[in-house]
Amino acid sequence: MFCSPYSDLAYLIFTSQTPKLLYYSHIPTSLIAIILGGFLLFHNRKAIEVKILAILAVLFSAWSIIDLFLWVVVNPSTMVYLWSFWFTFLPLLFALAFYFLYSFIKQHDLPFKGKLVIAATFIPTFVSSFLGLNISFFNAIDCAAINSTLAVWINYVFAAVYFAAIITLTLREAAKAQADSRKKILVVSSSLLLFLLCFMTANFIPDIISLINPDVHTFSLEQYGYFGMAFFMGLLGYAVVKYKAFNVKLIATQALVASLAILIGSEFFFAQSTATRVLICITLALALYFGYFLVKSVKKEIETREKIERLARDLKVANSHLEELNKQKSEFVSFASHQLRSPLASIKGNASMMLEGDFGELSPLLKEAVKTIAESVTTQINIVEDYLNISRIELGTMKYDMRDMDFKDIVKEVINEQKPNIDAKGLTFTVSIDESQTYRIKVDPDKFKQVVMNTIDNSVKYTPQGSLSISLAKDAVKGVIRLRIADTGVGIRADVIPKLFQKFSRAPHANEANIHGTGLGLYIAKQIMDAHKGKIWAESEGEGKGSQFYIELPEAK
Repeated sequence: MFCSPYSDLAYLIFTSQTPKLLYYSHIPTSLIAIILGGFLLFHNRKAIEVKILAILAVLFSAWSIIDLFLWVVVNPSTMVYLWSFWFTFLPLLFALAFYFLYSFIKQHDLPFKGKLVIAATFIPTFVSSFLGLNISFFNAIDCAAINSTLAVWINYVFAAVYFAAIITLTLREAAKAQADSRKKILVVSSSLLLFLLCFMTANFIPDIISLINPDVHTFSLEQYGYFGMAFFMGLLGYAVVKYKAFNVKLIATQALVASLAILIGSEFFFAQSTATRVLICITLALALYFGYFLVKSVKKEIETREKIERLARDLKVANSHLEELNKQKSEFVSFASHQLRSPLASIKGNASMMLEGDFGELSPLLKEAVKTIAESVTTQINIVEDYLNISRIELGTMKYDMRDMDFKDIVKEVINEQKPNIDAKGLTFTVSIDESQTYRIKVDPDKFKQVVMNTIDNSVKYTPQGSLSISLAKDAVKGVIRLRIADTGVGIRADVIPKLFQKFSRAPHANEANIHGTGLGLYIAKQIMDAHKGKIWAESEGEGKGSQFYIELPEAK
């Protein structure tokens, strides 16, 4: 390079005497940075991270323009002036990069103390630039400047410290973030680090070489560092589309199309013939044409996605409201059931006393009427108790008092209570329990008794005629005790069995055998067995072929 004007200098910056890649590395990347930064600022002016990104883009573009002028301007006084403060851009760029990433991740401004720290660390760079210490020597004959060793190390140590700070911030915040936020942080921070690494390396190597040997000029390597900005902006656009970064939507696609047009248009700097220029024009036109439809397609997709997300949010609110209503319903049922139980118990008690003759002898007709009342009240009390249990289960207020019990004692107690109902229906009844065995289980006696009661009662209700058999056995291999209740009743279809233990679920023809069933007994039994970490299930070969119910619990040691 000689300090004499270039003979073919055009438009202040274009000349054949400089590396061709110089224009491609400086102009398109600067325009891409300005366009994306401007788009983001236009769509989200209030976000602090967007403002800092816009400043970062302007700073980078200013640095690129000054560097371009340093290549093509051969006026010594101009070069010394530009070179004296151009070097201060490097630490300022790194400081702004850290500021940007902090505000992007935290979604708020850097604290005042943090800003003071940045300002304080920038003082050495500012002082060295203000006092003209950035350049130790300038050769006006060949326009070669030699940077000051002190300035080089001050600025690159500053840059290295902020580079390490960015890595630390990224790792710390990514570790605390949720999956989607973590990916967004990693994409943006890794693209920022790549840009800074490319930029710092491309500038550091020529500076170090010039300090070692002033006669060796490798500053053409700097132009490769500028491509890091294109990667940074490209991944920012990806983060906007993929993770909705910066709270903008269509901007990334628009910026991508604009950037593509700029890159294609920059090929004019290398065109050597009219045919090549025509081809570039055609390619640019096609890129703009297809870019238009791409933007239109992405816009439609974003609108669809937003609609789905809006519906999902509405559904979430509706589900929350339904859960609250369901809770209120359960609380109301619990309250109403409590209020019903007391008068029903009173009616049952008085009916029993009348039947026992405590109020005098009743006529046969009146006695039959009181007996009907007693039976109806008993049925009603059982239904109310079922609703109370469901309310407790759904509200999570069901309490369990777990004790060591003998399974056979509970079964015998239930059989004694169910014996009148079994005999009344004329069912053949068999019990198979080894009296010499101890069937030790850990249960809540009252609630587990209800499970056995509901299950046996269910078989009795749905067995109009035939037989009922109950057996209790140990399974030493599995370490469980299993109660089997088999009947020759109405049976269960295969498609009904999976629904049998659901709330209010009954077999299609259940009313023909029992009109008083509510579909709650087996549901409650299943919930209680789940709380006991046991199992209850049913088997049947089909309608009219009877059923088998199994209750299984771990054997207590």
